[in-house]
Amino acid sequence: MALLLCFATVTGAWAHASLVEANPPDGATLQGSPPSLALRFDEEVRLLDLHLVGPNGPVTLAGVAHGVGDLLSARLPPDLPNGTYLASWRIVSADGHPVGGSLAFGVRAAPVTRSAPSDDAGTAWSTAGEVLRFLFYVAFALGAGGALFRALVQEVGRGERRGMAAAALGGVVLALLTLPVQGGAMLAAPFPSGLSDPGMIVAASTSTVFLRCLVAAAGMALVATSLIVAGKVARAAGVLGTVIAAVGLSLSGHAAAGGAAMQALLAAHALVAAYWLGAFWPLLVLLAREGSRASPAVRRFAALAIPAVAVLLVSGAIQALRHMPAWDALVTTTYGQLVLAKILGASLLLILAAVNHLRLTPALPTQGPAALSRSIKAEGLIGLAVLGITAVLSATSPHAAQTGDAGHVHAVHRHKEGTERNATARVSGWTVHLLVSPGLTGSNRITLRLERDGHPEGPAEVWLELSQEGAGVVGLRRRMSPTQPGTFVHEGPELAIPGPWKARVELLVSDFEQISAFLEFDVAAGR
Repeated sequence: MALLLCFATVTGAWAHASLVEANPPDGATLQGSPPSLALRFDEEVRLLDLHLVGPNGPVTLAGVAHGVGDLLSARLPPDLPNGTYLASWRIVSADGHPVGGSLAFGVRAAPVTRSAPSDDAGTAWSTAGEVLRFLFYVAFALGAGGALFRALVQEVGRGERRGMAAAALGGVVLALLTLPVQGGAMLAAPFPSGLSDPGMIVAASTSTVFLRCLVAAAGMALVATSLIVAGKVARAAGVLGTVIAAVGLSLSGHAAAGGAAMQALLAAHALVAAYWLGAFWPLLVLLAREGSRASPAVRRFAALAIPAVAVLLVSGAIQALRHMPAWDALVTTTYGQLVLAKILGASLLLILAAVNHLRLTPALPTQGPAALSRSIKAEGLIGLAVLGITAVLSATSPHAAQTGDAGHVHAVHRHKEGTERNATARVSGWTVHLLVSPGLTGSNRITLRLERDGHPEGPAEVWLELSQEGAGVVGLRRRMSPTQPGTFVHEGPELAIPGPWKARVELLVSDFEQISAFLEFDVAAGR
């Protein structure tokens, strides 16, 4: 019932900022030179970069592009030459995540003959961020969770305290390492050489991640200090440090964009998770050392663990579901699928906890610790998997619809045939043929021919997303128009820059199935 009530609270969508209005609009053909470029987002943003590429290369923006709340704007030079223009931006949303995008418009359409300077930035920063988050969560569970165990359940031995203190100190290091990674992602700097650049930390200092990392590191440092010594004061200091670190985690990310209530909920979620997951290690040590004599400590832990798990499920479900724009996002987005995986993992933990509490703990005096130890080890492995899912989830946009078999593209080919460009991808029984004609900068006709198990077939919707990361152009999305069974077409001036382009084709097969295929092709400079 609690989870159903959580589901019923889905009323809004927070997290990564999304563009809601642009002037000039994406895909527009203008009869005259626009006076300015304005972008409005669905939440407050901070500008990192905004540039415009025209038929003669980069366009110098008149005045400094600036942001006021959810609006970014810049004055454009008067009398822009005829041709296609690509505007690309990079921002930091309210939750601290860097977001980039592009749009295209034309001024009395004319071919483009020169390219923009390269600004290549890979995706390694996001992967590094996810790894650091996962490792920090593990350190938080071991260090802060151990501090909660010794304060709420039973004091632990000196050797265990040293190990927990080492984990807490590792959390301090991991939190601080996150700063240059955040700065590198914000500035799209080269990876990993950007890690040694002090400018990355300066860039990170302007985002909410900076305060989160400092507060979390301070809390973990206090936890580490408290674990070195015994006594009531040290145990109380450990609890205080754990609370500080949990509050720090709520200062950035999805919860930060949701307001004080969601931040408080995340901090409570983190505290409960630390108590539960952090107890596995000291419990296993107690069972190995004392056997059935550890029964009182196990019972004290279980008395709090069962309600703690319920709080964990409910608070996690509320946080996740409040971020999703609609119910079907649970199955149609990567974010929703990660939420379901996390709920499944937490549910398995709840089942094991119930078995431990109702069967294995009462049987401990007569049957010994072996069965309970095995169950706790299984909980620990599932807990690690849940932490990994959480690390990826915290950096995944609820708005993204990258589900299905996007990561299983086989045999992508590129070749030239006259002035046309062709590419083919095969994924989950579908074959996607892409044809770009004439394959020169300027207006192009992009045709997709789709086959399923060797027969032409057309999904409900087909979207095309074009990117040339080297020129800072990402996320040019166009809906393809069906012309005949299995054939979809779009014609426009988006391919305004010569060089290698990437295309992501989204096939909306049904309300619950979406498949993505990735292709690459080259565009030559027009004459």
